[in-house]
Amino acid sequence: MTIFAPALGLIWKGVENYGLDPRELFIEAGIDPALRTDITARVTERQADDLLWLAKQKSHDDNFVFTIVQNMMPSFLGALGLAWVTSATLRKAFERLQRYGRMVSDEVDMEMLEQGSDFIVRLFIGQYPYRDPALRERHRVANYVQLCRMAYGANFRPGLIRFVHASPANASAYYEFFQCELNFAQEMTELVMPISIADEPLAGFNPHLVQNLDQMIVECLARMDRNDIVSRTRAEILSGLPSGTVSLESVAAALHMSTRSLIRKLSDENESFKNLLASIRKDLGEKYVMNKGLSLTEISFLLGFSETSSFSRAYKNWTGMSPRAHRAALQA
Repeated sequence: MTIFAPALGLIWKGVENYGLDPRELFIEAGIDPALRTDITARVTERQADDLLWLAKQKSHDDNFVFTIVQNMMPSFLGALGLAWVTSATLRKAFERLQRYGRMVSDEVDMEMLEQGSDFIVRLFIGQYPYRDPALRERHRVANYVQLCRMAYGANFRPGLIRFVHASPANASAYYEFFQCELNFAQEMTELVMPISIADEPLAGFNPHLVQNLDQMIVECLARMDRNDIVSRTRAEILSGLPSGTVSLESVAAALHMSTRSLIRKLSDENESFKNLLASIRKDLGEKYVMNKGLSLTEISFLLGFSETSSFSRAYKNWTGMSPRAHRAALQA
């Protein structure tokens, strides 16, 4: 499972507002900080979950999620975010999210239904072993409510929200943010609103723009499908580099296939595991060396090298000079 890397810009901005260094947090979660502005990049679900959990822990704020989502920007979700705020209605926006959500996250899984006068968005959070399932659930629901407010207006209030996780000891922050009835310890995660609000025309609706954005999203998803195995392999390599255990066997196992199958699938895309690993290390290595806040030992660890000398030799092969000499030249 992977996530659109720029979507992590929400956490980056939120961490900054807490006076923390987002770059350090991203690196601790095994994520290259530069990826947050790369619209072609994706990170693994594990990396994103680690980042959210680390950011919440270091903020020392139980209301962390409700604070950071107020920094939401459509661009964090790429073309899908822009299509959301230019949709005709909230119903159409959620239909678009259901149809194209995997552009942003493989986790997006939902269904929409009507009961009486209510429009219900039922969210399936999945069985991924999150470090804090309740944190993940309220983060996702808060994101959707904030997106609704961006499209509908700041006065948007759900009619009811049902959470699977138990009621917190102090739910005041929940009520302050959602401003509606809340039910905890439910069987399903559900966002409920009146049908009249779901179908109310939105002021930002732009039929020509949203049509162009939909086309962009379809083309992007088509490219993702073609390059899926390459993107998934890259994501697993990026996730495992800091552990120093990245290998063809470990990545194949993470992708639930044999090494023979992985080799064949990559070959079909004119790619190989060896080339992917080398190119990722080279790209990250050059970026890390330019970051004076990282020691060569730390860089070696982040790239999965067991010794600094091994990293130095590899770097010299990539660039023609040692990392120490390159850093000195940059400083000069």
